[in-house]
Amino acid sequence: MPWRDLVVHRHGERTPVSRRLEKWIPPVWFMCATNENMFNSIETFQDKGIMPSPGKLEKVRYKKSFEYTPPGTKTPIKGDGACFYGQLTNVGRHSMSKLGENLRQIYVDRLHYLPETWSPNTLLIRSTDYSRTHDSVIQLVSGGLYPEGTRGKDFEVQVYTRERDMEILYPNPNCKRLRVLAKEFHAAVAKEFDPTFKKAASAWKDFVSEVSLDSHPSASGLLDTIYAAKAHGIPLPKGLDDEQLFRELESSVTAEWFRGYEENAEMRRLGMGPLLGAMREHMVNKVEGKSGNLHPDTKAAIYSGHDTTVAPLVISLGGFDGRWPPFSSSVVIELLQDTTQSTSSWTSWLTRKSNVDSHYVRVRYNDKLLNLPGCQAEGKHHANGDKSLCTLKAFLDIVEEQVPKNWVEECKVVS
Repeated sequence: MPWRDLVVHRHGERTPVSRRLEKWIPPVWFMCATNENMFNSIETFQDKGIMPSPGKLEKVRYKKSFEYTPPGTKTPIKGDGACFYGQLTNVGRHSMSKLGENLRQIYVDRLHYLPETWSPNTLLIRSTDYSRTHDSVIQLVSGGLYPEGTRGKDFEVQVYTRERDMEILYPNPNCKRLRVLAKEFHAAVAKEFDPTFKKAASAWKDFVSEVSLDSHPSASGLLDTIYAAKAHGIPLPKGLDDEQLFRELESSVTAEWFRGYEENAEMRRLGMGPLLGAMREHMVNKVEGKSGNLHPDTKAAIYSGHDTTVAPLVISLGGFDGRWPPFSSSVVIELLQDTTQSTSSWTSWLTRKSNVDSHYVRVRYNDKLLNLPGCQAEGKHHANGDKSLCTLKAFLDIVEEQVPKNWVEECKVVS
């Protein structure tokens, strides 16, 4: 049974992040019912000075409407439930609720690790500073993990975030050295997949004039729009529905974004090292009986991020399958304790202090148990032969070499 859980997930299905292929794929999707039922907090003030003292807060209901006027027309497209670019849709909210339900079935109903009813100190919830990741994790918690009937009237989800320049839930572009390395791999991938791009440009000549990593729309942009449309059941015009060509395009974009993390240890260290370091700190503190910067009752942490969170993380651990992470993908990292050292019996909570030797780590990616390469040798996994159960020491060794000593200073090195 878990002793501490770390859940890292990609947000749910969303609309494309910008306008592309709008002649063939609808530019406005009416799949965001929450836009019809929005709330905002309005402050009242006690005086009228330059720095007035805030008074009570009032919740005001409003509708968030989106309109778009196609080029060459004068009539805007608008209507109830219209989505903004990059917004979590009804489909995405459903997926996140299902992920929350799955977590509840495992950690509440089956293992009785998390409490049956909501307790605010049980979970640490982190999100990047994007509405789709905030909305996703709130939907996960409130719609699946602790749905209506399992939480009181004072229910409130506290979500922690950081300014984007210092975010660790994705490879931060503020790191100059990381940008230099990424540019090098970008050029290599562009050359390697040039035949694929020429093939796509020929097949899709009715839709785009060029396909490359730097075209407009780019290969990545095309993948984003087509992938989102497919996820929402939006029919594609003949030609764009070529599944084999889509898979080839996916391979090229996956290489563009993630090849560097597969092949370059420095990119892994600068891109995912800060997040791995934070996870390591949570685990070590738990084993040593310390709470660190967490509440003593915290049993799990949920990190809401992106495809660029999930793929580099799984790559860093050695379990990447080479495919673009689907919407709502999740990585679950369990810290376990063997209280017998002779059986596979687990406990979720102990009153006595334990040592590293009795602890193990198990990683699941989209419900598939991973046999991490760094845990396959004898003595680096559980004695019962289960190679998915890394010894804590072996797991920490995997992490150790990928955590920067000084991320800020290492990022300054550009050559």
